Amino acid sequence: MTAFARLSAAPYHARLAPSPVALFAAAPSPVARPTLARQSETGQRSDVPVGTVAVGTALIAGHSRARAGRVHRYARMGRRHLVLQATGSSTEDPEALAKEAAKLRAEVAQLEAEQEEARRKERQALFRILDTDSSGALDAKELQKGIKDVMGADVDDATAERLVKSLDLNGDGIIQPEELDFDAVQRLLREFRKELQDKEEAEKTAAYATTEEEMLRKEWEQFLASRPPRNEDTGLLTRAGSFAAYLLPLTDALRFGLFLFAAFPFVQPLLNFLVLPALLINALPFGLGYLALFFVMQGLASNKELPALLRYNLRQAITLDIFLVLMSLVGGVFQGIASLAQTPLPVELVGFSSTLIYVAVTACCIYSIVVSLSGNLPTGLGVLSEVAEFQIFDTAPSDGNEDTSKFFDRLFKERENQKGDK
Repeated sequence: MTAFARLSAAPYHARLAPSPVALFAAAPSPVARPTLARQSETGQRSDVPVGTVAVGTALIAGHSRARAGRVHRYARMGRRHLVLQATGSSTEDPEALAKEAAKLRAEVAQLEAEQEEARRKERQALFRILDTDSSGALDAKELQKGIKDVMGADVDDATAERLVKSLDLNGDGIIQPEELDFDAVQRLLREFRKELQDKEEAEKTAAYATTEEEMLRKEWEQFLASRPPRNEDTGLLTRAGSFAAYLLPLTDALRFGLFLFAAFPFVQPLLNFLVLPALLINALPFGLGYLALFFVMQGLASNKELPALLRYNLRQAITLDIFLVLMSLVGGVFQGIASLAQTPLPVELVGFSSTLIYVAVTACCIYSIVVSLSGNLPTGLGVLSEVAEFQIFDTAPSDGNEDTSKFFDRLFKERENQKGDK
């Protein structure tokens, strides 16, 4: 179906309306004109001249009448096109068809020109009504009053100034007749309203976030004040216990050092002191000895009454052993993949990686033992030391020498992540 045929089938909804200029001319003078009480969007009662409202209504009706007239004209031309198709003129007489098409194009162009001229006259008529000082241009105050009279919307001075700036195409600070467009005004008002809503929402969110952080900091201060004093004993038993804590990762790491012991047999006598602890731990089958020792050390590290030095080293030793367990799992995954692919891993690669893990864990244990035997906290192991330091953060040092900000940030981020998950 052609475009004209579709137009000819469309319903005709035209509503005839009187000319806006004729309505305004027939209305009484502004002084004697009655007023129509109307309630604005803000809830305030305002009196609007009836003549002005009638003109605004007439202009809107004029747009509807113009659109209806255009549809009627298009439909009439579409029917003419269908008659041509029915008579076969489109195929038997191309010259006649070309003339008819040219005539239709001319009529469409004339119709569009007439509609544009009608819209221009309507804008001019409305402009003359709004131009109360007859200056030939509208300022913000006149536009503000015009929006209230025609659209029934109240805008503040700042919004009126923004509208003038947006509609002012030539940049002279006022609105010329050809720049007045109430469709654009409606669109701009919607955009301004959306901006205001977004701004208010952002302010509420920021205020809520500030309040939330203030509450969290208050809770944080209460937590710091409620912590029991830290047991800072560094006696011989505490140092010995700190040394014994690292027997768990040292004995568990021996399985990673088999290649090193085979390559350098003279190293084995140096590790004879680990034989007895290893035998005791392995007394329970299926690795239950390591599991039992792990949970015992975990409970001791959480005891706030024990010396901080001992708790710190217990946590650091547990973290090292967890690292060894993870490395065992990774190695098992690679071994399984290699078995499925029927391609065994190179012995050199397995030996090198195992030896590297053993040397790294053993070095960390030796460093921690030496520092702990001197009565100090072994804080030089980076992330491992931060985990251990967080373990004893539930007690307050006597000298107050601690960095609480990093732990606050950590807890604050955890709280925010939990909120985001919900």
